[in-house]
Amino acid sequence: MKKLIVILLFLFPCGLSGQNDTVLFIGVNGKIGEVNTKIFKKEIKYRSDKRVRVRTSRWEDGEWMRTFTEKIKIEKPSVFSVTVRGKTFSREKLTRTFSPKNDSLFKFTDWQRGQIKREGFTLSKLPLILHGTVTEFYPNGNKKSVSEYVENELVSNRNRKENGENYIDNVFYSVDTEPRFSLGMPYLHDHILKTFQESEVDISDVEGRIVVGFVVMENGEIDGIRIEEGMTRELNNLALQAFHTLPDKWVPAQLNGQPVRYYQLFPINFIYRYFDFDYLELKGSMLYWEIN
Repeated sequence: MKKLIVILLFLFPCGLSGQNDTVLFIGVNGKIGEVNTKIFKKEIKYRSDKRVRVRTSRWEDGEWMRTFTEKIKIEKPSVFSVTVRGKTFSREKLTRTFSPKNDSLFKFTDWQRGQIKREGFTLSKLPLILHGTVTEFYPNGNKKSVSEYVENELVSNRNRKENGENYIDNVFYSVDTEPRFSLGMPYLHDHILKTFQESEVDISDVEGRIVVGFVVMENGEIDGIRIEEGMTRELNNLALQAFHTLPDKWVPAQLNGQPVRYYQLFPINFIYRYFDFDYLELKGSMLYWEIN
């Protein structure tokens, strides 16, 4: 019978010693060992001394819902081949290399299609326990973000747009209390719908989705409004207009008792002759941050 370990703090730096099947609970903002306030669970199963499966699930409505699975082949102690499959994205492959920084820290680099996707420092090879500086890159090679972590918890970040322009810094993606629109979601939905209706754009045959991203600032203002997933230029501009003209403020997110900047995604679904609104979890940096 294989041994099951629940990690309460962090793994030993070697990351692979013992090769025991492991369960890791992750709480708000990446905090390790938060069983009572758990958000994610990672189940690490060694199928052999060279192959590992990592299943990541999210706690939703009182049960664990699987979000993605990683299949890891240990080519050698310094090189891992990682294949990731998820419900909301197609299969991705990357190569992860390691080099020792000191007795308790590794430098890692994620390569995808011959380019660096992410690099930084970790306390453990499997899973990654981010500690220190972690840098992410866009496909064109430009820096996406430079973040600072302490034992997997995000402390700060500096962010840029894909064209190299500065974006908003110190944005969080996991918080104790998420932001909410002060006038309520029905008002927000009606405002978006009214923006499209008053434009007189014919959407009767439109089907698809626009995802608007924005930062809810500490003071409740929204900034950095942009299209994360778009359709036509005309429809994209109307979606942006709807959020730029929102009256009133948001109640900001809270982390450790303090208001913080939070990145929010809002999808607008066009389903034949009506709109459907729903919230999304962050795809992109947050999703990639989960992949350890």
